[in-house]
Amino acid sequence: MAPRSRKNVTTRGLKGFSLFELIVIVVIIGIVATMAGPAMSRIIRHQRVNRAATIIVSDLQNAFAVAARQREPVRVQADATTRSYQFVDRQTGAVLRIRAFYGDTSEYRLTSLVFTPTTFDVFPSGVSSDAVKINLANGDYARVITASTAGFVRLKPQ
Repeated sequence: MAPRSRKNVTTRGLKGFSLFELIVIVVIIGIVATMAGPAMSRIIRHQRVNRAATIIVSDLQNAFAVAARQREPVRVQADATTRSYQFVDRQTGAVLRIRAFYGDTSEYRLTSLVFTPTTFDVFPSGVSSDAVKINLANGDYARVITASTAGFVRLKPQ
């Protein structure tokens, strides 16, 4: 067998990264993560509010459809403290739907959900008792939903 040369031994020992190089890479990754963290948090807040707004618009349109389908008025009652609302059959008092946007069980975690007025009726003819304005927010990001007395539900652009 031929003797090994020193050249092969020294190159074999130099493979890989030094401890200093690894520490530099970890520090760079940490700096990038701290810069990207707040931006990601803002994006998540915006997405939560936008998804909640889409659901509320859909639910309001559904309230008009349910009133027409059942040929009975539907009452929408909102509660700002629990950030929830419910659809109630006005004649029987039966709860048709409850939706909550508050607490750890909610994926939306809204900081504000305000209906103006807090209670309104939707009639089978497709008309509501009042025009409705809904403000919802998560932190510094907010959206506004309006519903006319004629049943036109709109998510206002930003």
